[in-house]
Amino acid sequence: MTKVLGIIFRFFSLIYPYSLHLRLIGYKNLFYTLWIKNFIGKVGEYSTICYPCDLQGDGLKNISIGSSTIINRHTILGCWTKYGNQQFPKASIAIGNNCSIGEYSHITACNKITIGNGLLTGRYVLISDNNHGGLSKEESEIIPLKRELKSKGEVIIGNNVWLGDKVAVLSGVHIGNNVIVAANAVVTKDIPDGCIVAGVPGKVIKSLTY
Repeated sequence: MTKVLGIIFRFFSLIYPYSLHLRLIGYKNLFYTLWIKNFIGKVGEYSTICYPCDLQGDGLKNISIGSSTIINRHTILGCWTKYGNQQFPKASIAIGNNCSIGEYSHITACNKITIGNGLLTGRYVLISDNNHGGLSKEESEIIPLKRELKSKGEVIIGNNVWLGDKVAVLSGVHIGNNVIVAANAVVTKDIPDGCIVAGVPGKVIKSLTY
């Protein structure tokens, strides 16, 4: 039975080669981008939002995506101008040109997130300017979903930054230009230009030579 199925699927692969499969996915993402961009403030030329993308929050019109940027599949973009009884009218997300946001990444703002040009991320990357509640005993007794959103400040990521798989960039962090952040790092403090960061919490382990 396995041999018969192998012959059938080998024949099918000749009719439907992988190169054709990729081309059809490209067309699907093109049509999906043309549709979903109507719910976002701005999407630049030649940018692609791959299917599916989860848009969250009431501030979707405050999201802007530059030109030639790819938002890969299963990414979550959340911009929260309202959350429960809280109001965040200036919440915004700005993603620059020539960026590639990896699959299953999550970018969420109730304050402000600014991403420069040329960002490359791996999969499962979190970029967040907020968290649910603080560290008080009183807040810990409230279910997390109903705790107030709190932000330590805006997130700024410079140009030509590379964030590895499962990196988390937390609120109030400024990352300079030409920075590499190793996989699984949690960035809680500002990072200067031209260095490599690793660890939990993230620390500069090497300065790049120019």
